[in-house]
Amino acid sequence: RARGAKRKAFRSARVHVLRFKPLWWCGIVGKAVASACRPLRRTTSLVLSSSPFRGVMLSSAARSFSAAALRRARVPAHTSVRFSGAAASAPFRGRAVAPISATAGGAAAATPAPAPYPPLRVTAPGRVVALGDVHGDIGQARRALRIAGVLGDGGDAVNPEWVGGNTVVVQVGDVLDRGDDEIAILILLQKLHKQARQSGGAVYILNGNHEVLNVSGDFRYVTQGAFQESTRFGEHLVNLFGKPFEDAFGGGEPDPRKKQVKARAGLFSPGGPLAQQLAMNSTVLIVNDTVFAHGGLMPRHVEFGLEKLNNAVADWMRGAEIVDEADRTALGMAIGSVKDSVVWNRTFGTENFVTPSDRERACDVLGKTLDLLPGVKRMVVGHTPQLSGCNDECDGRIWRIDVGMSFGVVGADPEVLEIMGDAVKVLNAKVPAANVLASKL
Repeated sequence: RARGAKRKAFRSARVHVLRFKPLWWCGIVGKAVASACRPLRRTTSLVLSSSPFRGVMLSSAARSFSAAALRRARVPAHTSVRFSGAAASAPFRGRAVAPISATAGGAAAATPAPAPYPPLRVTAPGRVVALGDVHGDIGQARRALRIAGVLGDGGDAVNPEWVGGNTVVVQVGDVLDRGDDEIAILILLQKLHKQARQSGGAVYILNGNHEVLNVSGDFRYVTQGAFQESTRFGEHLVNLFGKPFEDAFGGGEPDPRKKQVKARAGLFSPGGPLAQQLAMNSTVLIVNDTVFAHGGLMPRHVEFGLEKLNNAVADWMRGAEIVDEADRTALGMAIGSVKDSVVWNRTFGTENFVTPSDRERACDVLGKTLDLLPGVKRMVVGHTPQLSGCNDECDGRIWRIDVGMSFGVVGADPEVLEIMGDAVKVLNAKVPAANVLASKL
């Protein structure tokens, strides 16, 4: 009944959502259907006709965005904002972010510098902690971070306390959807990352399939609370940067439901402020001898080039038009195919294989994949909830860490994975990190 009520309430605003979904598809298909995509792009202007976000990064009210993002922030000085012709003609040239123009006496604003791409390989000096899908549940996310021994009790909701030293945390994606506090979790992890860097640690977030869905304009898994959070966040950006941004967040929309959908579209559509923040996250990340991906990697991904996959997703989220055939192929491998793209792959997510031969086939594919990555011993994935908690397969070469901790999924007790050298350990409320007292969890 609850789903039926949500579906009915959503029906009046569905036009704004459904017109966004094909844009993701249009960005990666061949030239043969380019003409079919043009009317879809035109109808999208109903929602983003005044959007100044293509190629712009904004700072959040909570000061959660990175210094690099702040340096790229450009706020129009006057109220008339439009897309430049250059953005429509060759936005992908040089892999630069597509520029915008702020009309002020006919003068166009300077083109921002190309944004850096997310990393593929990083080195962790100490332990590595992997955190599964959190799906908008900030309470469970905080519990998981405390179990991992990186979130202290001395902070508060606004100023969290990092106590992890040089620990590197990898959250494997799916922060969005199914819960009410998605943006709050992004801010929490961003603030912890800023503190961790001062101690030699870091917090990395990967892009999962639900991040892809939201940037595509597919909001079917967004809760009412998350729509309201998006509206509040959009209103706060309007308060910071003024009226030129109001229409992009549905400021003039009298229907509350449609206003919420427009606010979310303005934040997460390609080139929007939160889409650009997600563009700074990797889709594949290698830390020391472990490769992390939301769904999983296949040999063809590695052979094609993992860095190309990361870069293609980043460009798409930043609002660049994907015109090169190789980049379109990279984007398809990363986020396109529901069967075996990086964010959708479930080849290794099966908790209990039906037959021994199924297990052998999965382990064989895994072995071929890891053999193509020199020095990498294991893969860590999320995406598929594991009812038995974090577990491994194929002699420890694959670890599955989505335990369904969000109450929008299963509401299971949080668990995280700790990697120290060759030792891999599952941490939970009963067996937390060494610097955590179980009695406090």
